[in-house]
Amino acid sequence: MEKCMLRIMVGILTAATMLWSQAQTTAVRAGRLFDPKSGQMMSNQVVVIQGERITQVGPAASVSIPAGARLIDLSRATVLPGLIDGHVHLTDASIGLQHQMMVALHSATESLKIGYTTQIVQGSHGGGFADVELKRAIDSGLVQGPRLRPAGPILAITAPSNAAYPLEWKPFEPEIVANGVDALRAGVRQLAHYGADHVKIHTTGAFYFKPDGEMVNQALPSLEELKAVVDEAHRRGMFVASHTYGGDGLKWAIEAGVDDIQHATAATDEDIKMILQKNLPITSTILDMRQDEPGDLKQWAPYSRYRLMEKTWKKMLAAGVKLGYGSGSAPVYNGQGRIYNTACNCSHGVQSEMFPIFVSWGATPLYTLRMATTVNAEIVHMENSVGTIEKGKFADLIAVSGDPLQDITEMQRVKFVMKGGAVVRDDLTAVTSEALRSSK
Repeated sequence: MEKCMLRIMVGILTAATMLWSQAQTTAVRAGRLFDPKSGQMMSNQVVVIQGERITQVGPAASVSIPAGARLIDLSRATVLPGLIDGHVHLTDASIGLQHQMMVALHSATESLKIGYTTQIVQGSHGGGFADVELKRAIDSGLVQGPRLRPAGPILAITAPSNAAYPLEWKPFEPEIVANGVDALRAGVRQLAHYGADHVKIHTTGAFYFKPDGEMVNQALPSLEELKAVVDEAHRRGMFVASHTYGGDGLKWAIEAGVDDIQHATAATDEDIKMILQKNLPITSTILDMRQDEPGDLKQWAPYSRYRLMEKTWKKMLAAGVKLGYGSGSAPVYNGQGRIYNTACNCSHGVQSEMFPIFVSWGATPLYTLRMATTVNAEIVHMENSVGTIEKGKFADLIAVSGDPLQDITEMQRVKFVMKGGAVVRDDLTAVTSEALRSSK
């Protein structure tokens, strides 16, 4: 009797193991598959996935689909690597960290559903280390979400402001405020200690436009302070991203060796030459500046950050600067953040509006797709795991109905999303299956 029960249990366990193994194997048929490296759109391809990783990619005629594999038929669609948003904020409301954790999860998943399988958080804006904790929850499988590279709180110096002087209480500080080389080094160590992947620092602050259109930007940390931040971060295996518009704050960021400059709105021809010499990537958010343009024009018409960003971005594109893709999306809770799309009253989930804007500024559709895949993967040091559909990389795939190389607005209509082999969204095969049922 005991032997019989043992055989039954072994049989059940064996069957369960076989079913689990089969469930972990997936084959995706792609009518068209975009390869950012070659810039080619390859037809009739098959992607085989084991667990979270891709094990085979190639023409359908040469790829053997394992027996029992789950088959996802995207033979009428275009399959692309999961997108990387190089500049997001997941928390923006200083009304309690418990609330902000929920805001962060909502923000991240709204962008995941439209294809942004990897998101680089450029400061928690009052959310403390909520982005770090969300990353841990996602990585452990507690919740479903994108791949996150969190920065935690922004590292900042004491900057000119009109803040009230605290008499009997200390207000909540949304940033780690530190002054001087030693204190800033300690701030970097604090970020590393609590799990931030990188450091975000502001190198410019207040700005204005002169009557002739020249943008004047106030530099914040000194060159020595910036060098200390970069050195300490690199010692901890972290990279440094900076909020930088122009002026001395931009020149010092370049000289100090900041790894990724966000914006560079007022970069001069001389700045662009320095950027090229160091092969420094620039990630220019534009939808946030577009939303701020009415306010800018009220003060400085006909000048605005958005109009200057277009002019500068075109110069950087023509010069051959490595340009990354970052939206600046942030939640709009509690009156914070910017609304990129009034229909959804949101910015997370609609940031692909940037693709056609960059094309209208002179980039090719291929260039913009590379910005959000291979270029961004290299900028954030993830080129060995994301950015392309290749053997050994994470199975982060998205799909659209048309060909974005011919019509870049297709990227605003993502209908299928897979992250690490798990389907997050499927508006393609579900529709096909329903159509087949209806025809019977």
